[in-house]
Amino acid sequence: MSLSFGISPLFLIPCLIVAALLAFWVYYNTVPQVSLPKQLFLTFLRFGSLFLVLFLLFEPILQNLIRTERRPVLAVLVDDSQSLTLHGVAQQDSLSRAPLMSQAIDAFDGGVIPGDIQYFKFSDNTVPIPEASPAVSDSFLFGGERTNMSQALDYVRDYLKDENLQGVLLLSDGQFNTGRNPAFQAERYPIPIHTVVIGDTTQKRDVQIRRVTTNEIAYVEDVLPIQAGIISEDYGGERVTVSLYQGRTLLQSQTITLQPGTTEIPVDLEHVPTSAGLQRYSVTVSQLPGEATTRNNTQSFVVRVLENKKRILLLAASPEPDVASFQQLLALDKNLNVDSYVQKSSSGFYNPAPLDSLELYDAVILLGYPGNAANPQIARQVAGAIDEGLPALFVLSRQTNLQLFRDIFGSILPVTPRALRTNLIESSFTPTAEGLQHPLFQIPDLNPSYWTILPPLIFNDSRWLASPDARVLATHRVRGIQLDDPLLVVQNRNKHRTAALLGAGTWRWKNLPEDLEEAGPIWTTLFSNTIQWVTTREDDRPVRVSPLEDLFSGESSIQFSGQVYDESLNPVDGASLEVTVVASDSIEYPYTMKPVGNGNYILDAGVLPEGTYQYRSTATKNGIDLGEDEGTFAVGSLTVEFNETQADGGLMRSVAQRSGGIFLNVNSVSELSAHLQQSETFRSVFFEERIETELWQKYLFLIVIIVLLTTEWFIRKRSGMV
Repeated sequence: MSLSFGISPLFLIPCLIVAALLAFWVYYNTVPQVSLPKQLFLTFLRFGSLFLVLFLLFEPILQNLIRTERRPVLAVLVDDSQSLTLHGVAQQDSLSRAPLMSQAIDAFDGGVIPGDIQYFKFSDNTVPIPEASPAVSDSFLFGGERTNMSQALDYVRDYLKDENLQGVLLLSDGQFNTGRNPAFQAERYPIPIHTVVIGDTTQKRDVQIRRVTTNEIAYVEDVLPIQAGIISEDYGGERVTVSLYQGRTLLQSQTITLQPGTTEIPVDLEHVPTSAGLQRYSVTVSQLPGEATTRNNTQSFVVRVLENKKRILLLAASPEPDVASFQQLLALDKNLNVDSYVQKSSSGFYNPAPLDSLELYDAVILLGYPGNAANPQIARQVAGAIDEGLPALFVLSRQTNLQLFRDIFGSILPVTPRALRTNLIESSFTPTAEGLQHPLFQIPDLNPSYWTILPPLIFNDSRWLASPDARVLATHRVRGIQLDDPLLVVQNRNKHRTAALLGAGTWRWKNLPEDLEEAGPIWTTLFSNTIQWVTTREDDRPVRVSPLEDLFSGESSIQFSGQVYDESLNPVDGASLEVTVVASDSIEYPYTMKPVGNGNYILDAGVLPEGTYQYRSTATKNGIDLGEDEGTFAVGSLTVEFNETQADGGLMRSVAQRSGGIFLNVNSVSELSAHLQQSETFRSVFFEERIETELWQKYLFLIVIIVLLTTEWFIRKRSGMV
C-alpha cells in the first residue's frame, strides 16, 4: 500500500506549517478569553479542517496491490450425440446406464485433478452443466442428432476466457458430421486437448442408406428420379429390399444382392408425383441379422412438387445458327417446356401448330423478332402481352427489322434504337462493374479474364438508348476501344422484368474450340441465369410466413420467420400474426408469432411428431385484416449419426497430438491425473491487481471537514466568541 500525490508533496509541508501557524494565531488571544484546554481543542479543530483541505487539494491517491490466485481449469467435453448408443457404452437415457462413460467421468473427481473442473455436453451445440456429480449424471441423454466438435472447442475457449483454462478433456467416439475438422483446429488451439476415445474402433456389420440423391423441385405428372446409395459392411451374398415410401404408402421396391466387404450399391428408383406441394418421402432397406444398428436403414427427404413446368415461347425471325443454339440451351433445363416458332413467311411459322394464346406462357424469347417477314398484327399482340406483364428476353440478330422493332417494341423493352443504321460490326462483350454484381453474372469459379477470350458478337451500329429505369450490365469493346453503348440491358418495371442482348452470334460461345474450352460454362450459365431472372416474379405479398427449413429433424424445434407489410410494402409493427399448423390427421396446433421489430416476427413451435404439415397464417391490426399466407413443411428423422458404426480412434489421437495433449482410452484415463499433476503448464497463476483510490473524490473526507468546522462553530457560539 502506498500514497502518491498529483502535486509534489514537498509543497504540502510548508502549507501545513502555515496552516498550523494560522490556527495557533487565531486562538492565541480570544475574546472572551477561554480556558487553555478549550483553546487547544479549537486550535486542533481549525488545523484539522485546514489540513484535510490542503491534503485533498494535492490530489492524494492511495495505491493498493492485491495478489489473487486463479486455479487451473480443465474443461471436460462429453459427447452427448446419438452415435454413442452404437458402441454399447450408452443407452438413450442417462449416464447411469452408460458404465464406460461414467467410469471415464468418475476419474476426474475434484480431489484427483490439481485444479477445477467444468463439465460441458455437446452434440450440434454445447451446453455447460453443473459440477456436482448427481447433476452431471442426469444431464446426458445421448440424443443429439448431429456432432459438431469444432463448435464445442470454440465454445469452451470463449466461455472460460476469463478463467485460467489450461486444458480440455474430450470424451467422444471421434465421429463428427457438422462443422470443421477438429484435427485442423487442434493445430491452432491455445491449450492442450486431451482425448478419450469411447467405443469400439473395429468395423461392425451393418447395412445402411448412406445417401439419397434427387431433385429439390419436381413437377406433377413428371418422372422424379431418385438414387439411393446402399452401403454394406461385412455382408456378402445376402439379398435386401430397397423400398420407396410416401408416408406409409409403398411406391416402389427393388431387391439387390450385397457384395462382400465394404461396398456401395447405387439403386435407381423413380416416382411420378400426382399432386403439388411439399411431399415427404423415405427410402428403406430391409434389415439383416447382426446389424450394428437399424436406425440408419431409413432416410427421409422432401421434394417440392410444382403444378407445371415453366412454359417458354421462342419466337425467331428466321432460321439461323442462334436458333438451334438457343433450343439446345433451353433443352438443358428440365424445368422448362419450350414452344419454338420460327418465322417462315408473313403468313406463318415453320411450326405447324397454331400459336396458342400468349396467356399460357411464362416468358417469351424474341430471337431477332420481329424480322422482315413478321406479321405486324402478331407482333403487336406479342408486344401487348409483354406490356401487360409477360416477361421477355430480346436478342438481336442480323434479321431484325429495326424499324418495326422500334415502332412496336420500343417503349416496352429496356432499349430502343434511335438512329437506325444497317451496317454490322464485331464487338467484344465487356461486363460493367454493376453487371458483375448482378445475379445474372453469378457464375461459379469464373475467371474474369475469360470474358476477353470469348469470340466477338455481331452488333448493329445503330444508336441504342437504354430506358431510364434500365440497368446496363455489359457494353461493347470495338477494336480494343471501350464504348458505352449497351450490349446487355435489364429492366424491372413495376415487378415486370425484361432483358435485351444486342449481340448476334452467341452460337459461337456455345461451340468454342478446344483451346477455349475453359470458358465454355460462361454462356450456358449466363443464359440460364437470364431466363431464371426474367421468369422470377417478385414477392409482393403483404404477409409472408415460412419455416426455417423444409424438413425438420424429429428432435428439432419447428421455427418460423414472418414479415408483415402494408399496401405500400412498408413494414408493419404491432400486428397480431396467428399461425395454425395442421397435421395430416387434421389435428390443429394454434400459435401466435412474437414481434421482434421492423415488421419481423418469429415463432418456436416446439417439437412435432414426424409427418407432413400444412400451415396457414393471418395477420390483423386494430381489427383490420392485413393478409394471409400458407405453406407446408415436414418433420422426419435424421440418421447421419448412424452412418459410421465404429469409433474413430485415429481422429481422436490426431486431435491430441496436434494440440499437445495426450490420447487415452477408458482403461487408461487415470493416467491423465498423473500427467496434469506433473505438468508445468497446468498450474495456478497469480495476478497482481493495482487498485488506486482517489481520496479527494471520497465523500468521507468532506463529511469529516464539515464535522470539524461545525464542531468549531458550535463551541465558539457556546463560548460567546466573536
